[in-house]
Amino acid sequence: MKRNAKALIAAMIFAAMTASAASCAAGQTYPLTIDGEQIRAGIYIFEQQAAINAAKDKINEEQPDLAANTEGFSYLNQTVEGKNFKDWVNETAVNYCRDYIAEKRLFASNGLSLTDEQKQHIKEDVNSLWSQDNYYAQLLYGTNTIGEYFESLGISKNSFSDLQEASEMRQTLFDHLYGEGGSLAATADEINAALESDYMAIAYFSYDLEKGDGAQAYYDRITKGESFAEVYAALTNAQLKETYDKQVEEAAQAAAEGVEEETESGVSTTPTEPATIDVPDENTLIRIVKKASTDPSEDFIKQAAEMAAGDVKLITTGEGDSAKSYIVKRYAILEYPDLTTSAVSALRSDLKQDEFENMLDSTGSTYSLTEDGSKNLYQIETILNYKKK
Repeated sequence: MKRNAKALIAAMIFAAMTASAASCAAGQTYPLTIDGEQIRAGIYIFEQQAAINAAKDKINEEQPDLAANTEGFSYLNQTVEGKNFKDWVNETAVNYCRDYIAEKRLFASNGLSLTDEQKQHIKEDVNSLWSQDNYYAQLLYGTNTIGEYFESLGISKNSFSDLQEASEMRQTLFDHLYGEGGSLAATADEINAALESDYMAIAYFSYDLEKGDGAQAYYDRITKGESFAEVYAALTNAQLKETYDKQVEEAAQAAAEGVEEETESGVSTTPTEPATIDVPDENTLIRIVKKASTDPSEDFIKQAAEMAAGDVKLITTGEGDSAKSYIVKRYAILEYPDLTTSAVSALRSDLKQDEFENMLDSTGSTYSLTEDGSKNLYQIETILNYKKK
């Protein structure tokens, strides 16, 4: 989802350059009225801050070398999607407020309601933010708690609680419409296409023996008919044997020097026999990996993604002393539905997120809007120039 209360809290806490705080007007004000529903100042300020964060993200994506920390720099001098920073933020904050109303209205029109458990979690989360000392709030903002920080912005506990409820409604509505079995959920064909496009099913193990057969020899064993799992077990046992031999050598050296190797509890650490593993079920070695991943390395993922299902390949990454070899097998990802559950869940959201956002935006855009004079009390200049207390 493009913005929600929990995500914005994390952004505020962990990014030292995160935008902060409008001054609080005296008494309760309602900067906006959307489709007859008044928007409290605290909610408007929250959405202002969310819009500022979104604007900064867009600018930093477009200008990764931007020297935002240099003296005299101001985001107010930047443009976002062809508009000056201030205009873009103000328009986006209003649109976020429209979304806030839209998600509540659509939630209700779909016959949904928050469970007692959801309400209790929201209450507990909000109470903890207002009552528990927070290191990052103290470090970055000079307040003891996140709640105290929000209060200094003009976001009351009640306003934030309402925002948390709307955030929960938003997610529940999305799950209702686009989750498994939802009326607008991604089809099996859409999910399968995305699985094959964005993920891959592979099994691999690295060769790191200091002596003995090279990685090529283990790879050749597979090409000559041994199963991937059998070679995996053979290499793993060779690695375990190597570790065992080192321990025996170290124990013998210690004994020759008259030193008995013991743990603090007095139990000898001298190995008695090498550990071994049995040949595993090959399916247990398969991993579902996102093609955008960089683990174990970007080069490894790139080479593995070029393989076809059924291929076995010896992949080497790095150079010289940093070079590392892997024996890799690629599988047809659609043949392993039990392994792709997590990926499918992520895809249900990824595939329909834009559609959901567009639905909220189009619904919110139909609402009438009235701006109160108090809206001018909440300027983004004040937000950008917030100082630690």
